Amino acid sequence: MLKRTSFLSLLPVMFCMALPAGADSFPVTVTDDRGEQVSFEHQPERVVALWTPAADLMVALGRPVTGVTTYEAKMPVYLGDALDGVMDLGDITAPNLEMLASSDIDLTIGMTSYNAPYAEQIEHFSRFLTFDSYRLEDALKSVLTLGTALGAQAETQKLDEAFSALMQEYGARAPKEGREVMVIWSFQDTLYGYQDGLTATDIIGALGTVNPLGMLADRESPDTGFIVLETEDLLAHDPDAILMFISHGGTPKYSPAYERLKAYKNGQFYSVGYQYSQPSGPIARELVLREAAHLIYPEVFDAPDMPEVARAVPVTFEGQ
Repeated sequence: MLKRTSFLSLLPVMFCMALPAGADSFPVTVTDDRGEQVSFEHQPERVVALWTPAADLMVALGRPVTGVTTYEAKMPVYLGDALDGVMDLGDITAPNLEMLASSDIDLTIGMTSYNAPYAEQIEHFSRFLTFDSYRLEDALKSVLTLGTALGAQAETQKLDEAFSALMQEYGARAPKEGREVMVIWSFQDTLYGYQDGLTATDIIGALGTVNPLGMLADRESPDTGFIVLETEDLLAHDPDAILMFISHGGTPKYSPAYERLKAYKNGQFYSVGYQYSQPSGPIARELVLREAAHLIYPEVFDAPDMPEVARAVPVTFEGQ
């Protein structure tokens, strides 16, 4: 059996202890996903993460997070207790700007698609950066840009390089038969399948898996890479494993047709955690890679050590 990976290895605070805090890196100017150039004279100390991967990076760097948003009133539990006691600014789609404005913030980091419309209000009281990172290449770039703004470019570069090396290692260890894997988002009563070219599928694809939904048609518009799926579509593709992130509506509805799927018969039809929905941060992306490897190839990869509430479990269906 392979050695079980320690969750502590996902939080490389050692970089912060071994390297300068970054004060010598300032002043610095970075460009976010809006194309906006934002300058920093000093290292931002009080940082709010409306975008979960920003909180993820802060935790990975051992930096305090002043405030975060939630998703369906839930914290990103895959980060363990690292965010205990931080300011809760409400849902990412509608953050509490009044609370934010009264909190003496140096930097607010948002998700472009949700938070860019609030830019004018936020920029009255805080510097503001936004990112989306639908694609893995964009996620790596965004995390490095953010690390630069935080005065932690060297540490963040090391995190990116270590993850790229880990993907190569896992790809080399994975069996070569190319099992078919689908990543699905269950939103209310609708199933959305992830095509290749999105961050989650790019990470999982490093394991040599095959995505039956193929590559998104327009690499420049990655937000189009989600395909509405009906039960007959699942039966037609019939993948070896299904990784489903469930939100807004709770337990998905049961269909007897699911019992005909190979993934269902093989016990590889899983409900996965929020890190699969927002896999751009250093901790999330590593958990996705390590856990997906175990779920797809349990005979090769051991389960990673991670908070139990974030661990994948077999899907349970309403009415089953």
